[in-house]
Amino acid sequence: MYAKIALGNVRKSFRDFAVFFLTLAFGVCVFYAFGSITDQAAVIQMGEDQRRMVQALADILSGLSVFVVIILGFLVVYANRFLIRRRKREFGIYLTLGMDIAHVSWIVVIETLTVGVVALAVGLLLGLALSQVMMYVTAGLFEATIKGFAFAFSPAAALSTVACFAGIFLVTLVFNVTTVSRYKLIDLINADKVSEKVRLRSLPLSVVLFLVSLALIGVAYKTLLEHGMMEEGPYFAIATGLVTVGTLLFFFSISGFALRALQASPRAYLSGLNMFVMRQLNSRINTAWLSISLVCAMLFLAICGVCTGFSVATGMNESLRVGTRYDMSLVSYPMGMASALVSADPEEGPAAADGYDAIARLRADIPNYDELFRDAAQVNQYTYDAEGNPIVGTTVEELFANTDFTGNATMQTMMQGNTDQRLVIVPVSEYNVLAQMTGEKNVELADDECLLWNDMSSLDELWEAVIAQNPEVEVAGQTLHFADEPLAHLPFSDTSAGGTVSGALIVPDELVPEGIGPTSTVVNLMYNGERTEVEPAAVAAIDEAYGNVMNQGSTLDAWPVWMSTTAQSLLDQSSGTTVVVTYLAIYIGVVLLVCCATVLALQQLSEAADNVGRYRVLSELGAEKRMVNRALLAQIGVYFLFPLVVAVAHAAVALSVVNDIVALLTGFQIGTALAGTVAFVVALYGGYFLVTYLTSRGMLSRA
Repeated sequence: MYAKIALGNVRKSFRDFAVFFLTLAFGVCVFYAFGSITDQAAVIQMGEDQRRMVQALADILSGLSVFVVIILGFLVVYANRFLIRRRKREFGIYLTLGMDIAHVSWIVVIETLTVGVVALAVGLLLGLALSQVMMYVTAGLFEATIKGFAFAFSPAAALSTVACFAGIFLVTLVFNVTTVSRYKLIDLINADKVSEKVRLRSLPLSVVLFLVSLALIGVAYKTLLEHGMMEEGPYFAIATGLVTVGTLLFFFSISGFALRALQASPRAYLSGLNMFVMRQLNSRINTAWLSISLVCAMLFLAICGVCTGFSVATGMNESLRVGTRYDMSLVSYPMGMASALVSADPEEGPAAADGYDAIARLRADIPNYDELFRDAAQVNQYTYDAEGNPIVGTTVEELFANTDFTGNATMQTMMQGNTDQRLVIVPVSEYNVLAQMTGEKNVELADDECLLWNDMSSLDELWEAVIAQNPEVEVAGQTLHFADEPLAHLPFSDTSAGGTVSGALIVPDELVPEGIGPTSTVVNLMYNGERTEVEPAAVAAIDEAYGNVMNQGSTLDAWPVWMSTTAQSLLDQSSGTTVVVTYLAIYIGVVLLVCCATVLALQQLSEAADNVGRYRVLSELGAEKRMVNRALLAQIGVYFLFPLVVAVAHAAVALSVVNDIVALLTGFQIGTALAGTVAFVVALYGGYFLVTYLTSRGMLSRA
């Protein structure tokens, strides 16, 4: 009989269980999908490095899942608390009819288990479907393949999900039984007559605090935009503190301010049920301003986290795709062995490396060189002449000091730490060899012309301003002016996502002093065949020829000591980073959004349950059902919208600064990631809003 009563209650009151069910199903779905990442990857044809990256992601997610379980457990208990509170009068009727408290508790247990088991089953099915989607997304991000149709099921992830949520159900059951057993009959019967105490605030004080909150938030925005996140000093901490205090004051005062503002227009205030809606919002926000502030903070973190994760991962990936023009890059810094240069053998050491043919050295050291590589280009950078004096008389600091350029705060901070560097020179003939290898056009320079080599696209605007305001530069005692097309953008080497050279001068060959060694030497190589086929043998050949020197440290007679990088390894690492950052951003973002939406939904459902009598009075006074529903929609909509609007405003300012950092490091903007984040937030957050409204409307219609 008790089971029949419990199942009937679930069937008839399913709308009341909707938020509880939705939160459980979402939690199970996300928990299983991300927990099964290793089994998804098992059917994907990946390289060893990629598999290690997936395993690292799985390790991170397993640690993060502990936090997720705690959060979801709190949400489930919080959601269930609403159900118990909502049904106090029903429990009182059971006791009045002669049922003892043990049987009432048993009914609650059956109801909780029924909803929990169904939510667990639905969540696992959704998680299984999501994991299949993630498997193909993972393969796409890694540029890997899946042979034929593949179906991945993770018994370990399923068992872990069932065990974790069984623990959550157990805690919920204990909480429910304990709560119900403590109720007294008189409290249950009169539950709907007990309402929350409302503390009224002075409306003039609310208006003043509201204006103060806007001022604090405005100052915080201004501080962050002017100084960015990376400038030394307390600016970022000040901005964070001001926006935190400002947000708390905003939600503390907004209800009173909005009420006073609407009252200033009697026509709007007295129109329809606006007066009732505003009084309801004023009452609710007065008592829940702190929780709304926390929801706003979590929404801000979710938006910024998801958008930043997407943008950084995508920016790095796309930047590497553009920047990896060569199959392999070998980089050496011979002038770094300054202590050995004095006594170096002119035939071997870098001190007399003028005209040193690194490609010939590679041919001599690698027996199957011609089988592995079809083309190569050597580029040297020079900083000092034979006497140790700078070749370029103008420093970067002097160029920047003589340039009127107003960049963003992030760029100014980044460049402040690089102004003490010397300008280097590159012979134009070496640049042309590199251009020919990549199919780009050659550069022709007059005797008094030069170019500025910058493969970091985010700094183009800065260098264009520098060149325009400093048209001449002194090189080896000769004054040069910049050519009509002054910037060269060809990648220097395959060693970085954001570029490797910024500020090198491409000059006529005769301006390179004789008898000097290069500051750095790079040899960019192209494979004699497909990357995936040739690379293992090429890497093995480099390791065999120079691996001992790399491992044991540099020796003069073994110069050059190469640091090797391959385009494929960079792309593999980038795709792995993209997967890790993207999945972590989604995982954390989903959890935070579910937290926010659940808290707001339950608060509004509790409010609707408490105000059934008030809405009934509106109907008795002649208010049409459509008007009452519209008032309910406005109340819930504003309650959901307020923290989202504030969080979006905070995120817009923060992400504008993040965008400067991402653009500077990768050369890409976060616009695409921002659009995806907005759609993600609207879908999940809006879904909870819709469920809340429909459930609240169902309560009123049954009253």
